[in-house]
Amino acid sequence: MYQKYKIIISGLKITTFLFVFCFISITSIYASDFRTVYDVHYYPTLEKESLTTRVSFSIKITNLKPDLYIKTFSLIFPKTFQIGNIKVSDDNGPIKEIISLSDANQSIKMEFSDPLIGLNITNTFYLEFLQSNLFKASGNTWEVIIPTIENRKEGDYKVTVHIPLSQNKKISISKPHPDTISGDQIIWNDPKNKTIYAVFGSYQMYKTILRYHLNNPNYTKVYTDIALPPDTLYQKIYINSIIPKPDKTFLDEDGNYIGRYFLNPKETKDIVFDSLIQVYAQPRENIKTEILKFFLTQKKYLLTQDKNWTISNFSQYKNYNSIASIYSFVVSKLKYNYGRLSSKISRLGASEALKYPDQAVCTEFSDLFISLAKENGFYARELQGYGFTSDIYLRPLSTKSDVLHSWPEYFDEKNQIWVPLDPTWENTSGIDYFSSLDLNHIVFAIHGKKSDYPYPAGSYKLDENSQDIQITPSSELAKENKSVSITQTQQSIPVNSQNVFQIKVSIENTGNTYMWNYPITLSSTGILLKPSSLLVDKLAPNEKKEFTIEYELMDKWKKVNTNLLFYSNSNVISSISIKVVPLQFLLLQNILIVIGVIIIIYVIIKLFSYK
Repeated sequence: MYQKYKIIISGLKITTFLFVFCFISITSIYASDFRTVYDVHYYPTLEKESLTTRVSFSIKITNLKPDLYIKTFSLIFPKTFQIGNIKVSDDNGPIKEIISLSDANQSIKMEFSDPLIGLNITNTFYLEFLQSNLFKASGNTWEVIIPTIENRKEGDYKVTVHIPLSQNKKISISKPHPDTISGDQIIWNDPKNKTIYAVFGSYQMYKTILRYHLNNPNYTKVYTDIALPPDTLYQKIYINSIIPKPDKTFLDEDGNYIGRYFLNPKETKDIVFDSLIQVYAQPRENIKTEILKFFLTQKKYLLTQDKNWTISNFSQYKNYNSIASIYSFVVSKLKYNYGRLSSKISRLGASEALKYPDQAVCTEFSDLFISLAKENGFYARELQGYGFTSDIYLRPLSTKSDVLHSWPEYFDEKNQIWVPLDPTWENTSGIDYFSSLDLNHIVFAIHGKKSDYPYPAGSYKLDENSQDIQITPSSELAKENKSVSITQTQQSIPVNSQNVFQIKVSIENTGNTYMWNYPITLSSTGILLKPSSLLVDKLAPNEKKEFTIEYELMDKWKKVNTNLLFYSNSNVISSISIKVVPLQFLLLQNILIVIGVIIIIYVIIKLFSYK
């Protein structure tokens, strides 16, 4: 259901003749009769947090036959296009437009006042109007989907977007890529895509409130794990609060951020997760290395099959053996079934999706892509979460549990990076979701080991009608609070006879964001630390990790009573008291005790012998 322009051109020959052009295809029988050059400009302006766009068409029509001239030109819009302040002119000045409305469309018809006739003669229409819903201002970004004119046999086509320099909005995503970016102008020459999709702004911030409803129907104490939104290569979490706080948090093998809650018999708990989620247009360079390390531990299971990631007759599809061909096949093979959104649906899985391609929703698109990728040796997995959209027909969601969405990603071994894709939204919108994603995908759960676990937010319900996901774009500036709590979990114990001792400490992330490659320096007096620094590779908020620290006494005959200091960026963040007696000292002390005991025994024996 692509947004589109339809163009209808009518002209006169010796007798009246009708020429019809369409957005999707231009009737080839008439293409040789004239040449059309389109020059379209878009000027978005921000006023009171809403964007209005001045749109300007210059349409030059050149006769390629001496006995032909063009009389009228009609531009047909979907009714959803909110346009006004229409101005039309030709080479001779202003002309009167004719506005027509139908159930689905609205059209602007223009008629030349006095067209020139003859071979290679050009007549030009000029159309200008305001559109209030073309560009969308959302949080920190502007987003636009521009319809294009396709299948042009003759003529040029140029689209220019003018972004006010005062707004400081740089283009971060473009499908297709522009040919020129200069000053306030972004130019596409002869675009071949059905639409031009562009995002201005390098990231989007979302105010996020998620609710999880837990219940223990048993007569024994149990625990339940919930998936909280994780940090990813394209996403960063800033937690405002988790109420109540989990009893334990940890990262699972897929990298999911898990909160564990213990429930007493017959107990229910309602958890509220309040955060800002930052979604990036480009991968986060500072965590690429850690994500790669994580992937290397995941490889052992990422090619295994799953009930939803199995194709029983794969031999029929073995020709789809590249990521690009697999993606194109999935987009073209399946048809999104909007009717399934209104009812409680079951997941079909890849094999069933191939049997019933017209019954697909987002999970079927993901499952089929992942299955074909795995069969061909490509590492792939599913992401489930939230797709922020203002048009459920162009970019639909599943309503099985609130408004969830599913999309796949594959590991690009050449660039050593995870690459997300969205075959569902390309199928429904015509926008290229292969070369890049957008800023509208928010990850709740990562499915690499299992296709259906952990459950994403929105799935923890006691009442099927409850609305447990609230996500809105925000221009709020996120505040990062980095802090840790360090506690000693094991007292000093000797490791060997050389006065080397060992302690264990627990480091808890008490801040509101993940810690990636967080360095901690150790310092003390009277002891030699091994190591003298710690590196926390990754630590989610409220997560704890245990570290072992060894140290050697500098003076083997002297008791030590010192503080072990922990530094971050030259600031003391914690300290632990260490009291140690050298082994030689203990040995001498024990020898003296033994000698004392022997002397006492000897004296007692002598006393008894005198009696």
